[in-house]
Amino acid sequence: MATTRKELKEQARDQLRGNWGWAVLLSFVGWLIVYILTDIENFFKKGEDIVYGIVRRFGNNAELMYLDKVRVNPFAWLITLVVSVAIGLITWGVIYTILHFRDSGTKENVLSGIFSPFTRNFKSNFLTYILYEIFLILWTWLLIIPGLIKAYSYAMTPYILRDMLDSGHEPTATEAISASRKLMDGHKMDLFIFDLSFIGWWLLGIISCGIGLLWVNPYYRQAKANFYRNLAGEQFAK
Repeated sequence: MATTRKELKEQARDQLRGNWGWAVLLSFVGWLIVYILTDIENFFKKGEDIVYGIVRRFGNNAELMYLDKVRVNPFAWLITLVVSVAIGLITWGVIYTILHFRDSGTKENVLSGIFSPFTRNFKSNFLTYILYEIFLILWTWLLIIPGLIKAYSYAMTPYILRDMLDSGHEPTATEAISASRKLMDGHKMDLFIFDLSFIGWWLLGIISCGIGLLWVNPYYRQAKANFYRNLAGEQFAK
């Protein structure tokens, strides 16, 4: 890579200077939506959402019996599938928003950016994400290490997909995945070491009772967007 990890991080800090409020809000709202969806999923699967936890601690037996009946759902597997896809696309929405900010300097509306995979080119986003997850699951079933390697091979998929869609090209369901695999050939270790270089920041965020993660997440995502653009250039945006 022409640009070092240190330079990618410096670029991220420069880009976020004066924009931390927006970046933190984007990260927090994305996390909050994912948390709510996960909580809903847990309720239908186990009944162990926040409300159930509060009632179980402070409520009476009648309330517990009612919630125990409500939480039995024969379609829990379907709810899990829908929630998992929704969470994945929301995560990609955050990535899209950050990449757009990185390239243009424009701060997109937080909710509009987060939900952009649903509102713009939903078919391409949905099909690509489904196959992306299927491939990762199948590789992980073989062994953890092959799954980890493939996770890094496919890591640039959402970035590439966003570039392709912005250029007016509607890729096939596997096109962005294949492009990521080729792009990351010889660079998987670069990204792995890049991720490792943030361990100290993640630990600091956790030690601060999670509050620090509100700043670490945007910093990491911004630097990762720089990693992608430095590696890919504009080849997928044409």
